[in-house]
Amino acid sequence: MADAETFVSDFHAKNQASLERHLGAFRLALGKETFDTVDLLRLAMKDAIESAEVAALWFVDCDDLEMKIGLAEHCGLAATHLRSLTARAAALGAQPFDPRVGGYSRFFGFLRSLQTPEERAAASQVTLRTFNIGRLSASADVCAERGDVETERLLRDVMIADERRIFEVGWRTLLQAASNEESQARARRSAFRIVELAAEVVEPLNLRKSLPKRRPPVPVLPPPPPPTGSLTDP
Repeated sequence: MADAETFVSDFHAKNQASLERHLGAFRLALGKETFDTVDLLRLAMKDAIESAEVAALWFVDCDDLEMKIGLAEHCGLAATHLRSLTARAAALGAQPFDPRVGGYSRFFGFLRSLQTPEERAAASQVTLRTFNIGRLSASADVCAERGDVETERLLRDVMIADERRIFEVGWRTLLQAASNEESQARARRSAFRIVELAAEVVEPLNLRKSLPKRRPPVPVLPPPPPPTGSLTDP
């Protein structure tokens, strides 16, 4: 059996290679589907609400104090991200958007089923955070290409930095929790499932299905011309 540090480093390196392939597909999908900036913000909003809800669910039954504090921080950061994304979308003229519309991702369904600290840390805080950092970076690149410096800054300088903080907490938790063969096997399986789901998430059709159709703005009709005659005219 590998020691915890060797185990975590090895399994994460292997998963990163697979995630990078999926992120390459995600970058292609962003170009192929011609998502606009509001679409990118809404995709990030859906990730943020799911991230907050999962952390809140796990907080309730978490016994380890350090991990419990980390989950509270995770939930707070995700909630802050959602508010920032919402404000940025509004500044761009977008209509209000509830990120729960259209349902939750398969990530969410899988994560909420996990019970042990090593499963939760490996799947969400380490592997999914790595994937999310890549998705945010790809979206920030698109915004930079379009000259949207403000949205790029939010995604890259604020949200990615916070995601890395969550990753670091998960890494420390995993080093403590993956202490034997059984816990390492559970961690490996849960992380690998995230990698499998990532391959589905980046498919263009699934990306589009995750967002509700946006109605075109209702055109404002000019007022009718004033009458040319008087009501008292013969």
